[in-house]
Amino acid sequence: MSKVFKLLLLLLLLLTLGTGVATAAGPVFQTGGEEYVVQADDWLSKLAEKSYGDVLAWSIIWEATNAKSTEDDSFSFIENPNLIEVGQKLWIPDAETATTAMSARESKADVDIKIGFMGPLTGGAAFLGQEQGNFAKMAVQLFNERTGFNVQVVDGDTMINPDEGKIVAERFLADDSIMATVGPAGSQVCEAVQPVFEAASMVHITPSCTRISLTDPGTATFFRPVPHDGLQGPTDANYMLNELGATSAYLVDDQSSYSTGLNDELEAALIAAAATVERASVTQEDTDFSSLVTAIMASNPDVVFFPGQISAQLGTLAAQLSEQGYAGTYFLADGGFDISWVDTAGEAAEGTYLSFFAPDPHFVPQARDITTRYESTYGEYGAFGGPAALSADIVLGAIERCYDAENLTRACVVEETTATNMSDSVMGIPVVFGAGNQIDGGQFFIFQVQDGAFVLVQ
Repeated sequence: MSKVFKLLLLLLLLLTLGTGVATAAGPVFQTGGEEYVVQADDWLSKLAEKSYGDVLAWSIIWEATNAKSTEDDSFSFIENPNLIEVGQKLWIPDAETATTAMSARESKADVDIKIGFMGPLTGGAAFLGQEQGNFAKMAVQLFNERTGFNVQVVDGDTMINPDEGKIVAERFLADDSIMATVGPAGSQVCEAVQPVFEAASMVHITPSCTRISLTDPGTATFFRPVPHDGLQGPTDANYMLNELGATSAYLVDDQSSYSTGLNDELEAALIAAAATVERASVTQEDTDFSSLVTAIMASNPDVVFFPGQISAQLGTLAAQLSEQGYAGTYFLADGGFDISWVDTAGEAAEGTYLSFFAPDPHFVPQARDITTRYESTYGEYGAFGGPAALSADIVLGAIERCYDAENLTRACVVEETTATNMSDSVMGIPVVFGAGNQIDGGQFFIFQVQDGAFVLVQ
């Protein structure tokens, strides 16, 4: 949250809360409202329903509490409305004050604002794009509830293909109401659309493209709130060498820039530690890896590493390695965080390791609201959705600041996204962009398939 926006927000709420004193049914209110101490199992929407009969009025309590925090130190400023703590003091405005505040927001709903989402919604990587897109939509829904805006999401299916990505980008740019784009997925698609968005001065923020060159040097309009392959390669190498005791590895790529780039980083780290490395390539259209597995068996490496993006391929390679009696370790990257290939491969998937660029949102307290809603609407989810929600939150915050500054333009959204400074977020991490619009900090996490589920091991 920028300092300018925070001050504007607090000024608005102070003015709103000063509109009068009213009496409402229920508890005895102090002037304009009442103090409330958070109890176990409380959340803002629950308190809004109890106080006003409207779960969507939760933002009134949030904003009022933050306004109170500027004049009374016993109130803590709530950076993330999804995370309130037992014992924390809130300010709950009375019904009349809340109604006035809600009315002041109604004009925002009339503004035509859209964000684009681009990702693989069909094809072999559809699991990834669908989860990302739905999490982005949930983030927009929460934003609209909080602010009174009526931001809409426009979908674009890239099929994780660079040429399709360009078509989607051009379509988004032709719609003047689209202020920013969340996506795409797949570094090869990010590379293809990067100059298209730059030429039109539109923000595009990826939840999953990790190739180093995307932010080194990067462009003014491309943003990455997740770490890059320069961290993933060494993380994976260190785990293979120090935790698994590996001295040899067989690296397989699918000829995409993401897959080859990550294997380049991993190979360099392994060779620097005196491990032996062999490499091979497949295509994203291949469905049979028996000849590749024969070559792998002849080499007998300690680890087979495949940063593939097509879920069916990950399961096929696992099954065929098992069929030929491979006794080493199967190791995947981001694309492996999809339970469908585990279900397909069955016992052959057990023990597989994979690395991922973000925390699992199942275990992030700040994500509780969005994950609960997601699960009730769409069902089960993996780890790809969290970064998409974070990406949406970042551009929505920039859009809101531009609206408040009466400068709702794509150029302003670029400037405000660059200036993002979040001390906390839906993923439980701070967000500040450094050189090349790469997030400062960030880390990769190692998971293992145990009893058909992903278990965090590092």
